[in-house]
Amino acid sequence: MNNESSAAEDLKDSIKSDLTREQVAQYLRLNNDFFHNEEDLLADLSLPHKSGKAISLLEKQVTLLRNRGIETRKKLGDLLQNARNNDHLFDTIKSLVLSLLRAKNITEISSVAQDQLSNHQNIEACEVILIQQQSLNTLQSVRLEPMDSLKSDFGDVFRLKRTYCGSLSTKQITRLFPVSGEKIHSTAICPVMNNGEILALIALGNQTENYFNIHLDTLFLDFIGNVVGAVLSRHL
Repeated sequence: MNNESSAAEDLKDSIKSDLTREQVAQYLRLNNDFFHNEEDLLADLSLPHKSGKAISLLEKQVTLLRNRGIETRKKLGDLLQNARNNDHLFDTIKSLVLSLLRAKNITEISSVAQDQLSNHQNIEACEVILIQQQSLNTLQSVRLEPMDSLKSDFGDVFRLKRTYCGSLSTKQITRLFPVSGEKIHSTAICPVMNNGEILALIALGNQTENYFNIHLDTLFLDFIGNVVGAVLSRHL
């Protein structure tokens, strides 16, 4: 017998020598709410009974175990849903990377990034905003904005240099999404990085409030920003 089992047996013998069944029963009668805060103990109790009307303690055990089963199934369902979301996101990233490698100029890079990310099932708005630079040769379809202006409105992104998911004002959302801003209630701002320098911002929007939130794992989004940044830097 191992030490843990031996200790348990010693404790059991000690309790038996100090307490009688009558004392335990009397204590429970005087403290009939004892099990309210001892649900784990309820789940471990063994209570034989004859078929027929179930007693309240057994009903409590069944209810407790059923609730635990429901909670376990919910956690499993959440894990499976996250796995499906990650699979879909991986497919989006793979398609994005392959398309970026075929892009021939800055205009195509911007267009490819916006089109590919917009096709993801949970992204309902996408804007690629390049930071203005001297002699930047692009078509008018490419969105360009000055660094100082973007820093003023989205300072946390430039300070942290990583994807920002959190609350934004209506004004900030409208600036990111001039066409569909009124429908967007949740945003993620991904900095396009190369050698520690922010070259552009990728803004992602969802109509569900708090879809993009501070607890979201931004690993994939940061990776997208780095990939786009690496490709973009070759044409600057």
